[in-house]
Amino acid sequence: MKRVAIIGAGLGGLSAGALLAKDGYDVTVLERHYMVGGCATVFKRKGGFLCEVGLHEMDGLYTDKTKNEIFTKLGVYENITFVKPDEFFRVKTHHVDFTMLDNIEDAKTKLKKHYPDAKDAIERYFELIKTIYEQYERLQNLKWLDILLFPFRFSKILKYKSKSVKEVLDAIFSNEELKVILNANMGYYHDKASELSFLLHALAQHSYYQGQGWFIKGGSKVLSDYLASLIKENGGEILLRANVTKIEKNRLRYIKNNQEHTLDFDILISNISPEHTYKMAGINGDQNKQIANSLMTLYIGFKKNLKSVYGKMPYSTFLLKNVKTLEDFDKYANIDAKERGFVFVDYSQIDSNLTKDEKKSFGVICTNDYLQDWESLSDEAYKKKKGSLASFYKRALKTLPKYRRVYRVL
Repeated sequence: MKRVAIIGAGLGGLSAGALLAKDGYDVTVLERHYMVGGCATVFKRKGGFLCEVGLHEMDGLYTDKTKNEIFTKLGVYENITFVKPDEFFRVKTHHVDFTMLDNIEDAKTKLKKHYPDAKDAIERYFELIKTIYEQYERLQNLKWLDILLFPFRFSKILKYKSKSVKEVLDAIFSNEELKVILNANMGYYHDKASELSFLLHALAQHSYYQGQGWFIKGGSKVLSDYLASLIKENGGEILLRANVTKIEKNRLRYIKNNQEHTLDFDILISNISPEHTYKMAGINGDQNKQIANSLMTLYIGFKKNLKSVYGKMPYSTFLLKNVKTLEDFDKYANIDAKERGFVFVDYSQIDSNLTKDEKKSFGVICTNDYLQDWESLSDEAYKKKKGSLASFYKRALKTLPKYRRVYRVL
């Protein structure tokens, strides 16, 4: 029996571990945190709130072929409850207020109704992201004929491989409002429309339009814990608080309980960054890449259930303030955090099961943020900035219609 060592118990490591353990491999997962899941987890706060750390929505739950194959094999559909929001997202600026639907035909119909002069452009856009998505699916299972005819079978990937979202949307649309709407959720992928790869945009957006978005009832930790349970049930082991320090030939060194241990393996899977993996293995893996933007998240417990008080509202609302063009996405990316746009996710709008008391509700605010804005702060300055931003975004919720005087920041 081959022994598999997996570094990192995020969803990637857990999924690989569960699949391999189920197929009879001797699996050991090493995780330096005290629980599994990485960002796919929740934490508790007083008042009966579960705070969702990572996944607001999972795309392509049933339509993504790879995801469907893995989840079917692991019994995820039978053991995890998924909840579907009623729309993709709402985008609200000082110039536009539009709720995007997450079904392709419904989304196109609504967009064409609001922007009749752009009917042909809307069709071209949706056909383009669909074609790119399908070509990537084919790319995962290359056949000899695909290789021989690569320039023809993967023509869209080759054509747009170096194109940004801004370049492509500018070429398809003349209407700036449409460009902003179609790119409203960009903050989950990148901070600048002029830098975000259109291929990434196409893959992610089409997956949501085709397969809709889904939330894991009870929070993403439910999925992480289930995958971990499969590893253990099939004879595998998960070592928590195990910090891997060195990768040798067929052997790992790690620290646990202040003592160094070793683990021999036949196969190694790393679910951490390539940079850290190469460093531990003594491989020159220097990469000349920028540090990406991150997300600042404010977790909010509400004294009341927002949906029961104010009725149906979109689950996910992007408040982009003065954003009027794609150029504005770039312009507002690096300004003061209080001036950036943000997304508000209202978990009362779905059966999220994140509050014990149904009379209460939970929500989050997310906005782009940057490591350099925080890394040099003293502890005192850090707490002061954190408190200032929390107070600001509490007030910012008042810009959402109907939401008034019902919040309490945790």
